[in-house]
Amino acid sequence: MNNFTYNGDFSNVAVGAALAVEGVSGFIANTFVLSVTLYQWKSLKQSSTIFFTSLILANLLMVLLHFPFTIIALAAGEWIFGSTDEEKTGTCAFAAFTFWYSSLVLVMTVAAISFDRFLFIVKPHLHKRFMRPWVALTLTIAIWILSAVLSSTPLYGLGGFGFNASIGMCLPFLIKDASVISAFLILILSLLLIIVITSLWTFFFTWWFLHKRSMVVESNIYSSKKRGLIGIFGAMLLVYGISKGPRIISLVLVQFDVPFSSTAEIVIYFVFQLSIIADPVVQSFFRPGFKQVLVSLFKKCKK
Repeated sequence: MNNFTYNGDFSNVAVGAALAVEGVSGFIANTFVLSVTLYQWKSLKQSSTIFFTSLILANLLMVLLHFPFTIIALAAGEWIFGSTDEEKTGTCAFAAFTFWYSSLVLVMTVAAISFDRFLFIVKPHLHKRFMRPWVALTLTIAIWILSAVLSSTPLYGLGGFGFNASIGMCLPFLIKDASVISAFLILILSLLLIIVITSLWTFFFTWWFLHKRSMVVESNIYSSKKRGLIGIFGAMLLVYGISKGPRIISLVLVQFDVPFSSTAEIVIYFVFQLSIIADPVVQSFFRPGFKQVLVSLFKKCKK
């Protein structure tokens, strides 16, 4: 008989309530941005919008298919989905798979968005030549398929899905095999490097361009744009650094049997999921015409 009862050292009800707020906020933010995207349907012909929509859908997948199981299980203090041990194991595997699947899609899609933005700003001739809408759509489909394959590794005997009694939720875990762990860490770290390098490169290139223009043309416009640029990119790197960094570090340390308290584990999980709210907010600033659509919708609502 598997253990499906929470035995951690934090208030499971309080954490469940906090995750509920996080989930509802994430659902509202992502649904709103998705609605604006569909309203501005012509923008779907742009590669950036295709990648951005994929990110929103991955966030909604996490919110709709993983959060409800986790919140209810924490509130109940046990995994209650199923009347038999086999049924609980099955629903637990589904919740854990959804978390693993959507997490991989999120990281890969953010890497694709960062690279697409890099080409669009730094190498516009290459972006126009290679990053066509059908290419972006093909890459997006490939990301979802590859994520499905990688998140199904327990079916191949490379780990499993199970209930983590110390934090009261179902999560995936990899086998203690050096080659398997190394492969996944190389994949995740490579994606993070793509995000950081392309984002920093794009930031400094744009800052240099605006600075050069401000030296030629005396105007406060370029100075304000530089401040806005620093704010947007700073927020983006801060969001991904804070939300993804601790999770990656914890995955590495766990493989070396470094102990974590249940409180530390749940804090890392909660911070990791904050990107569900931050993603649509931060990425919206890079969307062309997004502000105009909001203004247009606001005027229509007033009428």
